[in-house]
Amino acid sequence: MKVVVLIGMEVHVQLRTQSKMFCRCQVRFGAPPNSLVCPVCLGLPGSLPVPNREALLKALTAALAFGCTPPAVTKFDRKNYYYPDLPKGYQISQYDQPLGKGGTLEIVTQEGVKVVRLRRLHLEEDTGKNLHDEGTGRSRVDYNRAGTPLVEIVSEPDLASPEETRAYLTALRTLVQYLDISDGNMQEGNLRCEPNVNLHIEDGGKLIKTPIIEIKNINSVRNVERAVRYEIQRQIEEYQQKGAAVTEVERATRGFDADKGTTFVMRQKEAAHDYRYFPEPDIPPITISAAWRSEAQARVPELPPARRRRFMQEHDLGEYDADVLCRDHHTADYFEAVVAAGSAPKPAANWILTEVARHANERETTVAQLGLASARLAALIDLVESGRIARTAAVKKILPLMLDSGEDPERLMTTLGLARLDDENLLRAAAEAAVKNNEKAAADYRAGKQKALSALMGFVMRETQGKANPDTVRSILEELLSEE
Repeated sequence: MKVVVLIGMEVHVQLRTQSKMFCRCQVRFGAPPNSLVCPVCLGLPGSLPVPNREALLKALTAALAFGCTPPAVTKFDRKNYYYPDLPKGYQISQYDQPLGKGGTLEIVTQEGVKVVRLRRLHLEEDTGKNLHDEGTGRSRVDYNRAGTPLVEIVSEPDLASPEETRAYLTALRTLVQYLDISDGNMQEGNLRCEPNVNLHIEDGGKLIKTPIIEIKNINSVRNVERAVRYEIQRQIEEYQQKGAAVTEVERATRGFDADKGTTFVMRQKEAAHDYRYFPEPDIPPITISAAWRSEAQARVPELPPARRRRFMQEHDLGEYDADVLCRDHHTADYFEAVVAAGSAPKPAANWILTEVARHANERETTVAQLGLASARLAALIDLVESGRIARTAAVKKILPLMLDSGEDPERLMTTLGLARLDDENLLRAAAEAAVKNNEKAAADYRAGKQKALSALMGFVMRETQGKANPDTVRSILEELLSEE
């Protein structure tokens, strides 16, 4: 039995705008329930929607960045269905003339770079939010989110594993943050995704296609991977139980229970005709002019894939380091600032991705918001690379003080007495003592055991409180041990 996994992604990205898609109500997370509403977003009789120009422009910017083909004319449609969080009984969305068709998204996997095809990108309004009280068994609805502008990005089923869904969502979130069109925060609902999973199973010369399952209620990148992994295994087991009859199972929408790590049936999957789409009568078609396209194109910066390749070419970074640096454009900017301040690229990347990132995590902030001036970090890296201070001392003593005080690293090094000891007379005396007090290690080295030199160097470093320049110590010891 051969199993081929096909996964397509539907991702809703909340656009960062001051007001909602079709009214002037403010967009703000965490406001008191139903405090940011008006007749338009509540769908009251007589109210008329007016499209948000900034939302349209940001959606067009995203379409161009993904390489989609925008139409000459786009329009809005009514998507009809009933749900408590949908106050009008329909959602204003786009059906046959979306803002973008086609396009691609480049992701980085363990096997290398993979290009995922996109099917479409369209603009729509968000729904409200149902609030369920398990204690009373009652449900309430907060309509603050109703009418918030969303871009929905739909991929082709090009993803083939849970790991690739994680990489896809990470790459997409990075791109919308680069474009500055969304915060991409899944915890606040800025970015919500719904994987569509099915299998092609070759068994006994027959090709069996399992029904497409859409998974909802996923609130983190990690849980996307968990949900997809569970669903793949569930469909394999369902095929093993039902055989070819699995194709008769209806397409369904399933939820994800993060506590149990399982998916569960919510409802049967609707088809397009179930929504009874028709053109939104209150909003005329919108012409995408050359001026609009130019304005949107001007907002597209250097995108993560191009920046990643440039970091590898210009700065000679490995693919992993370049990819991690470019996942956050502020971190990538900071890296370039440190290099511009005089640091060699590879040490700069290493420090940012290890020591600086560790402090950022401990302080629950980001590398860029840590407050460490790029010139200060470049100066510290130079002290280490030039051999004027031990890396251990720089990491454990200098860097924490720099973060707390903003002090110059060279001044701190001098004040704390951490400068490397390069006085050859002192180091030669310490090396001679090491040879005298470690006769076995000296004899082993002379007998060809290179590792024995480490014990001798360790002795010198202890005697000099870690301040000795290891290159100088090694050279002196090799000279002494070569003498008969």
